[in-house]
Amino acid sequence: MTQAYRLEAVQLQGVGVFDNTLIRFKPIASAEQDEKLAEIHLFTGPNGCGKSTLLYALAEIFEEPHFSDGLIQHRWRNSESRVDFSFDSKAGGYGISRTDYNTQFGSLSWCHEMDDKITGRVFAHGYFIPTMSVLLTYKLVAYKFPSNNPHSQTKFSFAAFAYSGQRTLRSEPLTGIQEITNSPFENALSFDNTARPNVLLQWIAINRTNSALANFDKDLKAAVGYDLALARITDLIRDVCDMEVEFRLERSPLAVTVRVNGDSIQFDGLPDGLKSIISWVADLSLRLEAIPWEVEQDIFSQPIILFLDEVDIHLHPKWQRRILPAIQKLLPNAQIFVSTHSPFVVGSVENAWVYRLPEPGIKTDGVTEIEGIPSGAGKSYRLILNEIFDIDKEFDVETEAFFDEFYQARAVFLKTPNNADEVVKIAGLLAARGEEAAVIVTRELRQMSRVTGVEVSLA
Repeated sequence: MTQAYRLEAVQLQGVGVFDNTLIRFKPIASAEQDEKLAEIHLFTGPNGCGKSTLLYALAEIFEEPHFSDGLIQHRWRNSESRVDFSFDSKAGGYGISRTDYNTQFGSLSWCHEMDDKITGRVFAHGYFIPTMSVLLTYKLVAYKFPSNNPHSQTKFSFAAFAYSGQRTLRSEPLTGIQEITNSPFENALSFDNTARPNVLLQWIAINRTNSALANFDKDLKAAVGYDLALARITDLIRDVCDMEVEFRLERSPLAVTVRVNGDSIQFDGLPDGLKSIISWVADLSLRLEAIPWEVEQDIFSQPIILFLDEVDIHLHPKWQRRILPAIQKLLPNAQIFVSTHSPFVVGSVENAWVYRLPEPGIKTDGVTEIEGIPSGAGKSYRLILNEIFDIDKEFDVETEAFFDEFYQARAVFLKTPNNADEVVKIAGLLAARGEEAAVIVTRELRQMSRVTGVEVSLA
């Protein structure tokens, strides 16, 4: 089953390191599965290849219509820079200069313009989106949404959010418990500033207070409802981190704290990886809870587009292997775009696509189309390192250098097998570095003895 409200393709021209690059985002490989899972697209490649630029360009598609200081604007290269895209089967685009043109995805129509404040030149800067498309409606309404107006008739069919792996969560004084008036779309696509620690602590305090009041009134159903989002977060943390986490509201002094495996810990004292996960997952949860959805259902099952820039950055490899499968199940109707350097992330998730961005500085004529390849679930990490990351080495750099010397010495010995001292010396250095290296060189020495008839072995 294909996700609703999908980004189907993007083309970047003169943006960051991208001269003219096209990517088509295919639906998940397997449409028949026992449970619904989020659609995931993984961007990987060397430093400077444009992973973050690509995420910024995609997130900008959902940004405020007259937003002139987005992350992608700092990556325009010239007056012809632009991004074209296909969303919900309709063509769209944005860029520096105002033109009406056809694209890979269809014909674009002009919606609005503004001065370019980045370069200081008066170029039109805006979006080409068919009038009254679902995307344009979302963009115009989301950023004027009155979150504290109970009489608002606005309903949303989808939403978009962007996070980085920054550890924004921190302890802050709680002077009182009050309703949150911040819009759920506030800084929703800013990556580093999307998670809001002060709003998150207030949200936890409100939910814990309402749950306590409902329990006092013996309204158990309401109490469970107030606890639901936090319970889903703690379930995810248990699955990813093997930790039992409980969010608490302390009375004296008034404060939001967290228990980890039974121990009370201030947010500032949490492990960096756990702090990172709570920061963005909890912020996403409170935003989903605050949005008036068109279809009433579990907030985590609402259609969303989610951009995650290196959310594995503070995570242990064990957690890196678990984070995306947990998110894929938590958000079954999401389309998720992730940048990563981690083979553990690439190898963790099934029914996903991986896009290898090329080395920066490689020039090509015409349009460069980057094809998605199936994700690494079921593949060995050695194969993923070779196939996805172009790393065919199995040891650290220094050990690999010793192996290079060993194989050079072996080649010399096989040509003139009269002195094995050099190859045995290097083999001894390798064997001393570890058991696996010792097994390899011992096997190689036995093979050399069989080939040459000269006994070659470690002392």
